[in-house]
Amino acid sequence: MFSAFRWYRVLAGCLVIHTALLQAETVEVDFSVYEYPPLYHTSTSGRFSGTLGETILKICDKAQLDCRPVLMPIARAYERTISGQSDMTISATHPRFDKCCVASQWNYPWSAGFFSRLPSTKVPESEAQMKGKSMIVVRGWRSHYRFMPNFDQLVESKEITVLYANSNYSAISMLKRGRAELLWGAVDYLWYLDKLNLSDEFSYSERLQIPIVLWVNKQRPQLVETLNDGYEQLKQDGLLDQQNLLRTDILHQYYEDAPLKKGH
Repeated sequence: MFSAFRWYRVLAGCLVIHTALLQAETVEVDFSVYEYPPLYHTSTSGRFSGTLGETILKICDKAQLDCRPVLMPIARAYERTISGQSDMTISATHPRFDKCCVASQWNYPWSAGFFSRLPSTKVPESEAQMKGKSMIVVRGWRSHYRFMPNFDQLVESKEITVLYANSNYSAISMLKRGRAELLWGAVDYLWYLDKLNLSDEFSYSERLQIPIVLWVNKQRPQLVETLNDGYEQLKQDGLLDQQNLLRTDILHQYYEDAPLKKGH
Protein backbone atom coordinates (compact mmCIF):
# COMPACT_ATOMS: atom_id res chain seq x y z
CA MET A 1 0.00 0.00 0.00
CA PHE A 2 2.86 2.34 0.85
CA SER A 3 4.47 1.47 -2.47
CA ALA A 4 1.27 2.26 -4.39
CA PHE A 5 0.95 5.59 -2.59
CA ARG A 6 4.56 6.37 -3.37
CA TRP A 7 4.08 5.64 -7.05
CA TYR A 8 0.98 7.84 -7.03
CA ARG A 9 3.00 10.75 -5.68
CA VAL A 10 5.70 10.20 -8.31
CA LEU A 11 3.13 10.13 -11.13
CA ALA A 12 1.35 13.18 -9.75
CA GLY A 13 4.66 15.03 -9.57
CA CYS A 14 5.49 14.11 -13.16
CA LEU A 15 2.09 15.31 -14.28
CA VAL A 16 2.59 18.67 -12.55
CA ILE A 17 6.02 19.09 -14.15
CA HIS A 18 4.69 18.09 -17.58
CA THR A 19 1.81 20.56 -17.28
CA ALA A 20 4.16 23.32 -16.21
CA LEU A 21 6.43 22.63 -19.17
CA LEU A 22 3.49 22.75 -21.54
CA GLN A 23 2.35 26.04 -20.04
CA ALA A 24 5.84 27.43 -20.29
CA GLU A 25 6.09 26.71 -24.01
CA THR A 26 5.75 29.78 -26.18
CA VAL A 27 4.10 29.89 -29.58
CA GLU A 28 5.84 31.75 -32.39
CA VAL A 29 3.80 34.49 -34.05
CA ASP A 30 4.78 36.24 -37.29
CA PHE A 31 3.86 39.90 -36.77
CA SER A 32 3.93 42.04 -39.93
CA VAL A 33 4.32 45.69 -39.04
CA TYR A 34 5.71 48.92 -40.49
CA GLU A 35 7.76 51.89 -39.33
CA TYR A 36 5.50 54.42 -37.64
CA PRO A 37 7.28 56.22 -34.82
CA PRO A 38 6.61 56.72 -32.01
CA LEU A 39 3.92 54.01 -32.05
CA TYR A 40 6.00 51.16 -33.50
CA HIS A 41 9.45 51.38 -35.00
CA THR A 42 13.03 50.19 -35.13
CA SER A 43 14.81 51.97 -32.28
CA THR A 44 18.22 53.62 -32.34
CA SER A 45 19.68 50.38 -30.97
CA GLY A 46 18.05 48.33 -33.74
CA ARG A 47 15.35 46.62 -31.68
CA PHE A 48 11.60 46.81 -32.15
CA SER A 49 9.98 49.33 -29.83
CA GLY A 50 7.35 52.09 -29.69
CA THR A 51 4.53 53.02 -27.35
CA LEU A 52 2.18 50.52 -29.00
CA GLY A 53 5.05 48.21 -29.88
CA GLU A 54 6.09 47.67 -26.26
CA THR A 55 2.45 47.28 -25.21
CA ILE A 56 1.86 44.59 -27.83
CA LEU A 57 5.04 42.76 -26.83
CA LYS A 58 3.88 42.78 -23.20
CA ILE A 59 0.48 41.39 -24.22
CA CYS A 60 2.30 38.64 -26.12
CA ASP A 61 4.53 37.97 -23.12
CA LYS A 62 1.53 37.62 -20.80
CA ALA A 63 -0.09 35.27 -23.32
CA GLN A 64 3.15 33.23 -23.63
CA LEU A 65 3.42 34.13 -27.30
CA ASP A 66 6.74 34.74 -29.03
CA CYS A 67 5.59 37.62 -31.24
CA ARG A 68 8.28 38.33 -33.81
CA PRO A 69 7.88 41.74 -35.50
CA VAL A 70 8.91 41.87 -39.16
CA LEU A 71 9.09 45.47 -40.38
CA MET A 72 8.26 46.24 -44.01
CA PRO A 73 6.31 48.76 -46.12
CA ILE A 74 2.73 49.18 -44.90
CA ALA A 75 1.03 47.78 -48.02
CA ARG A 76 3.14 44.61 -47.87
CA ALA A 77 2.51 44.19 -44.13
CA TYR A 78 -1.23 44.23 -44.75
CA GLU A 79 -1.07 41.95 -47.79
CA ARG A 80 1.04 39.33 -45.98
CA THR A 81 -1.55 39.09 -43.23
CA ILE A 82 -4.56 39.15 -45.56
CA SER A 83 -3.03 36.33 -47.64
CA GLY A 84 -2.10 34.27 -44.58
CA GLN A 85 1.68 34.55 -45.02
CA SER A 86 1.79 36.37 -41.69
CA ASP A 87 -0.19 35.68 -38.52
CA MET A 88 -1.12 39.25 -37.69
CA THR A 89 -0.67 42.95 -38.37
CA ILE A 90 -1.80 46.21 -36.79
CA SER A 91 -4.21 48.66 -38.35
CA ALA A 92 -7.27 50.76 -37.76
CA THR A 93 -10.60 48.97 -37.99
CA HIS A 94 -11.45 48.64 -41.68
CA PRO A 95 -13.77 46.39 -43.74
CA ARG A 96 -10.82 45.19 -45.88
CA PHE A 97 -9.74 42.92 -43.00
CA ASP A 98 -13.17 41.50 -42.15
CA LYS A 99 -12.99 38.53 -44.54
CA CYS A 100 -9.47 37.39 -43.68
CA CYS A 101 -8.98 38.32 -40.09
CA VAL A 102 -10.35 38.73 -36.59
CA ALA A 103 -9.76 41.87 -34.53
CA SER A 104 -8.27 41.72 -31.05
CA GLN A 105 -10.16 42.98 -28.02
CA TRP A 106 -7.19 45.19 -27.30
CA ASN A 107 -7.51 48.52 -29.09
CA TYR A 108 -5.96 51.97 -29.06
CA PRO A 109 -7.84 55.23 -29.84
CA TRP A 110 -5.88 56.62 -32.80
CA SER A 111 -6.49 60.31 -33.50
CA ALA A 112 -6.30 62.04 -36.88
CA GLY A 113 -6.92 65.59 -38.03
CA PHE A 114 -5.25 68.74 -39.31
CA PHE A 115 -1.94 70.44 -38.56
CA SER A 116 -1.83 74.10 -39.53
CA ARG A 117 -0.58 77.59 -38.76
CA LEU A 118 -4.18 78.78 -39.04
CA PRO A 119 -6.07 79.78 -35.88
CA SER A 120 -8.13 76.84 -34.63
CA THR A 121 -11.34 78.69 -35.53
CA LYS A 122 -10.24 78.77 -39.18
CA VAL A 123 -9.48 75.03 -39.45
CA PRO A 124 -12.33 73.23 -41.27
CA GLU A 125 -14.68 71.22 -39.08
CA SER A 126 -16.61 69.59 -41.92
CA GLU A 127 -16.23 68.53 -45.53
CA ALA A 128 -18.30 71.53 -46.64
CA GLN A 129 -15.76 73.91 -45.08
CA MET A 130 -12.91 72.33 -47.07
CA LYS A 131 -13.86 74.08 -50.32
CA GLY A 132 -11.14 76.49 -51.40
CA LYS A 133 -8.56 74.99 -49.04
CA SER A 134 -5.19 73.43 -49.85
CA MET A 135 -3.95 70.37 -48.01
CA ILE A 136 -1.14 67.83 -47.86
CA VAL A 137 -1.80 64.09 -47.66
CA VAL A 138 0.70 61.25 -47.33
CA ARG A 139 0.41 58.75 -50.20
CA GLY A 140 -1.39 55.59 -49.13
CA TRP A 141 -3.35 57.21 -46.31
CA ARG A 142 -7.10 56.62 -46.37
CA SER A 143 -8.29 58.04 -43.06
CA HIS A 144 -9.13 61.43 -44.60
CA TYR A 145 -11.97 59.73 -46.49
CA ARG A 146 -13.74 59.25 -43.15
CA PHE A 147 -13.73 63.01 -42.69
CA MET A 148 -14.30 63.77 -46.39
CA PRO A 149 -16.29 60.95 -48.02
CA ASN A 150 -16.43 62.97 -51.27
CA PHE A 151 -12.70 63.66 -51.29
CA ASP A 152 -12.13 62.37 -54.85
CA GLN A 153 -14.95 64.47 -56.28
CA LEU A 154 -13.67 67.59 -54.49
CA VAL A 155 -10.21 67.04 -55.95
CA GLU A 156 -11.52 66.32 -59.45
CA SER A 157 -13.70 69.43 -59.43
CA LYS A 158 -10.73 71.43 -58.09
CA GLU A 159 -12.73 72.61 -55.10
CA ILE A 160 -9.73 71.66 -52.96
CA THR A 161 -6.04 71.55 -53.81
CA VAL A 162 -4.17 68.44 -52.70
CA LEU A 163 -0.42 67.86 -52.58
CA TYR A 164 0.88 64.35 -51.94
CA ALA A 165 3.91 63.52 -49.80
CA ASN A 166 5.87 60.27 -49.85
CA SER A 167 6.41 60.12 -46.09
CA ASN A 168 5.36 61.69 -42.79
CA TYR A 169 8.68 63.54 -42.67
CA SER A 170 8.30 65.03 -46.15
CA ALA A 171 4.68 66.00 -45.42
CA ILE A 172 5.76 68.04 -42.41
CA SER A 173 8.61 69.59 -44.43
CA MET A 174 6.10 70.65 -47.08
CA LEU A 175 3.85 72.23 -44.45
CA LYS A 176 6.84 74.05 -42.97
CA ARG A 177 7.64 75.54 -46.39
CA GLY A 178 4.06 76.77 -46.75
CA ARG A 179 3.13 74.49 -49.64
CA ALA A 180 -0.41 74.20 -48.27
CA GLU A 181 -2.60 75.54 -45.45
CA LEU A 182 -3.39 72.16 -43.95
CA LEU A 183 -1.70 68.83 -43.37
CA TRP A 184 -3.85 65.78 -42.76
CA GLY A 185 -2.03 63.66 -40.22
CA ALA A 186 -2.18 61.95 -36.86
CA VAL A 187 -1.58 63.24 -33.36
CA ASP A 188 1.60 61.13 -33.50
CA TYR A 189 3.08 63.78 -35.82
CA LEU A 190 3.74 65.78 -32.66
CA TRP A 191 6.73 63.45 -32.25
CA TYR A 192 8.15 64.74 -35.55
CA LEU A 193 7.43 68.36 -34.68
CA ASP A 194 9.26 67.96 -31.40
CA LYS A 195 12.28 66.41 -33.14
CA LEU A 196 12.31 69.22 -35.72
CA ASN A 197 11.79 71.97 -33.11
CA LEU A 198 8.49 72.93 -34.71
CA SER A 199 6.16 72.24 -31.79
CA ASP A 200 5.31 75.93 -31.32
CA GLU A 201 4.80 76.60 -35.02
CA PHE A 202 1.79 74.39 -35.77
CA SER A 203 -1.35 73.42 -33.91
CA TYR A 204 -3.24 70.15 -34.12
CA SER A 205 -7.02 69.95 -34.54
CA GLU A 206 -8.50 66.48 -34.08
CA ARG A 207 -11.22 65.54 -36.52
CA LEU A 208 -11.75 61.83 -35.84
CA GLN A 209 -10.74 58.87 -33.69
CA ILE A 210 -10.39 55.33 -35.03
CA PRO A 211 -9.64 52.23 -32.95
CA ILE A 212 -6.33 50.58 -33.84
CA VAL A 213 -6.41 46.81 -33.29
CA LEU A 214 -4.37 43.70 -33.96
CA TRP A 215 -5.76 41.86 -36.97
CA VAL A 216 -5.19 38.09 -36.68
CA ASN A 217 -5.57 35.86 -39.73
CA LYS A 218 -8.45 33.39 -39.39
CA GLN A 219 -6.07 30.51 -40.13
CA ARG A 220 -4.92 30.93 -36.50
CA PRO A 221 -8.30 30.92 -34.67
CA GLN A 222 -6.78 30.20 -31.24
CA LEU A 223 -4.27 33.01 -31.54
CA VAL A 224 -6.72 35.87 -31.14
CA GLU A 225 -8.22 34.19 -28.05
CA THR A 226 -4.74 33.83 -26.55
CA LEU A 227 -3.97 37.49 -27.28
CA ASN A 228 -7.25 38.50 -25.67
CA ASP A 229 -6.30 36.48 -22.57
CA GLY A 230 -2.96 38.30 -22.39
CA TYR A 231 -4.74 41.64 -22.71
CA GLU A 232 -7.17 40.73 -19.92
CA GLN A 233 -4.27 39.77 -17.66
CA LEU A 234 -2.60 43.14 -18.22
CA LYS A 235 -5.85 44.91 -17.38
CA GLN A 236 -6.38 42.85 -14.24
CA ASP A 237 -2.80 43.56 -13.15
CA GLY A 238 -3.44 47.29 -13.59
CA LEU A 239 -0.57 47.70 -16.06
CA LEU A 240 -2.49 49.64 -18.74
CA ASP A 241 -3.55 53.28 -18.87
CA GLN A 242 -6.85 54.69 -20.16
CA GLN A 243 -5.65 54.43 -23.76
CA ASN A 244 -4.71 50.74 -23.38
CA LEU A 245 -0.99 51.54 -23.44
CA LEU A 246 1.45 50.35 -20.81
CA ARG A 247 1.45 52.73 -17.87
CA THR A 248 4.06 55.47 -18.29
CA ASP A 249 6.21 54.24 -15.41
CA ILE A 250 6.34 50.76 -16.95
CA LEU A 251 6.69 51.93 -20.55
CA HIS A 252 9.79 53.96 -19.66
CA GLN A 253 11.51 50.75 -18.60
CA TYR A 254 11.27 49.32 -22.11
CA TYR A 255 10.67 52.09 -24.64
CA GLU A 256 13.53 53.04 -26.96
CA ASP A 257 13.13 56.06 -29.22
CA ALA A 258 13.47 55.95 -32.99
CA PRO A 259 15.95 57.94 -35.05
CA LEU A 260 14.44 60.70 -37.17
CA LYS A 261 14.55 59.54 -40.79
CA LYS A 262 13.39 61.36 -43.90
CA GLY A 263 11.82 58.21 -45.33
CA HIS A 264 9.41 57.71 -42.41
